[in-house]
Amino acid sequence: MIKGFIKTLSFTVIIAAWLSAGAFLRAEEEFQGKLLTGSAVAAEKVVKLKITIERYTSADEVLKLLDVFSQQGYESFVDKFRTMIKGFFLTVGGHGVKINIHAAHSIQKEKGRQILLFAEQQSWDLGSMQRGDSRFPYMVIDLNLDEKGKGEGKFYEQANIKLNPEGTIELESYNSPPKRIFAVSTKK
Repeated sequence: MIKGFIKTLSFTVIIAAWLSAGAFLRAEEEFQGKLLTGSAVAAEKVVKLKITIERYTSADEVLKLLDVFSQQGYESFVDKFRTMIKGFFLTVGGHGVKINIHAAHSIQKEKGRQILLFAEQQSWDLGSMQRGDSRFPYMVIDLNLDEKGKGEGKFYEQANIKLNPEGTIELESYNSPPKRIFAVSTKK
């Protein structure tokens, strides 16, 4: 009887751990912050930024992207990358455009976590003039949060990304200095 109870309890714990890990990959999180746009000559303009992550990118998805790139080339990789919608970000108010996030990582740190978001490079504010550079076809948001979900970040408008065989994506290089994101907090 005790052996049956222990087996049932063990099975329940394993299932609960598995479900909670899967829920983390699919959990919706919202963040808000303020973005220094750098669009004004005399003073930087501040806009509110809203980020919604519907689910995080798994290592398996990154490995599949690497496989598509190595087997079928860059254009096929971009097509596959575009189909991966993990959430979106936009500026609140004004002329903001909703930008799809195609990959998202949450990396645990000693005191908090780092969240990396990857999107295609495009104009995110219709009210500002932005020049694109085809050598840097991606946008990256890098948030650093404490244990309470508060922090700051950087927004790279023109970047290159790197897919790693460990199943992660990272910022490889960027063309222009990142814009500062401050007063980041988890939206409840």
